[in-house]
Order: sequence, then C-alpha cells, then structure tokens
Amino acid sequence: MIKLEHVSFKYDDNLVIDDVSFEIPENKITYIVGVNGSGKSTLAHLISGLIYPCSGSISIDDMDISKKTSDKDIRKKIGIVFQNPSNQILFTSVYEDMDFMLENMGIDKDKRKDIIIDSLKRVGMEDSIDKNPYHLSGGEKQRLAIASQISLNPSYLIFDEATSMIDINGKKELYRLLKKLSKSMGIIFITNNMNELMYADRIVIIDNKKPYTYEIEDILKNNKILTEHNLEIPFIFRLATKLKIKDKKYLDERKMLGMIK
Repeated sequence: MIKLEHVSFKYDDNLVIDDVSFEIPENKITYIVGVNGSGKSTLAHLISGLIYPCSGSISIDDMDISKKTSDKDIRKKIGIVFQNPSNQILFTSVYEDMDFMLENMGIDKDKRKDIIIDSLKRVGMEDSIDKNPYHLSGGEKQRLAIASQISLNPSYLIFDEATSMIDINGKKELYRLLKKLSKSMGIIFITNNMNELMYADRIVIIDNKKPYTYEIEDILKNNKILTEHNLEIPFIFRLATKLKIKDKKYLDERKMLGMIK
C-alpha cells in the first residue's frame, strides 16, 4: 500500500499540495482527477519519488520515500509512464532500449533477455523486439514504455496523462491492458479525461489542494459528487443513472445503449 500522510509541497512560494493524506491499495486501478492546475501531476511525481515533499511522509509498502532515496530501490517498487512515450526512448531497437535500462538497474546479463521477452509479451509487443521504436505508432510506443517499466516487476505503476497523445485505438488497447496489469500490481492513473473514469476501481479527486476518495460505485450512485468538485459528469455515468445501473461491471456503453427502447 502507498500511504501519504500530511504531505505538502510548494514550488517557490506557490503551495500546490496542502496537508494531503490518503492511501492507494495494491491490485486496484486508482484514478487521480481534478481541474487543471489542481496538482495531479505533482502528486504523481511525489508518489514516484521524482520530487520530495516539503513536509509529511510518503511510503511505498513501508519504504519511506519522503527524503532522498536510492532511485534503484524506488524503481523496484514503482514505475511511471509519462504523457509522451517518445521521451522514454533512447535506442534504435526495442531490445536495446529495454536492455539498457535493465543493465543500469544491475540486472544480470544472462537474465535480461528472458525478462525483456516476457515483459513485451505482457503488453502484446513480442513481435516488435527487433523493431526501431521510433517507427512504432503512438500506442505501440506507449506499450513499449509500459513494458520497460514492468520489466522491473514493480508493485505499482503510475500513468501520468498517458492517453493524451495516442489515438482512440491506442487508448482502447491501453484500457484493456490496465485491467490485466491490475491483477498483479496497483495502477495509479492521472487524467484530465473524465470519460476514462469508467475504467477505475476507485477515484481520488484533488479539489482545493485536498484529496477526496470514492469508490467507482459511489459515483454511479450519485453523479453529483463530480459536479460538487467542479468536474464534468461523463456521458456513460449519466446514462448509467438513467438506466439505474449501480455496478461497475455493467459500464459498457454499447450494451447500455442497446438497453434503451
């Protein structure tokens, strides 16, 4: 479990996160949402150990990352996939790109190839092992970035606005992959796209520098929770309310539209 306790952070004199406390469980898909400028990406960077809080504590499975911590130790616990997957590409073959990261993490050479193949299989990219990553589609680059992160077998994986630069087909592939990955790790998904909430198990809304945590069923039962936090109610949630759907497993737009007579 990831725990944030009384965490605050500021850039210069601008307080971005103020006395925030909440938990992120394992094997769940947790979405973090909020209006633009609410501090979502700052939270992602804090949780992933890229920056450190001005006060309070952050722990990942009891490992304190509130202060300077070995990057290798953090990456074994949590990975992060950024908005632009091209920024995480360094070499001109998929294999070399992943091998370089594993080498830097101190993984034995005789183990690295099997790890790379297995990680690519998990994201449906095993046939691309010898391809030039710069020639891949946006969705394929994003899956390569995910494969690179899961090759370290982290307990958690953060997606920071990871769908904003890929097309609709790439997004659908990513949503399916999230569900599969959540069986073996906790997923933290940062997004501005409210239509993506249907894929969440739980939602953390950042409003006025404070977190508010809800299960997805809470939103299904009461859409007004979103408007109370100045967020848009996605079409599928409005439709679910009309159809009196209260269970996440029935959130399928095509099937729901077919229920309307």
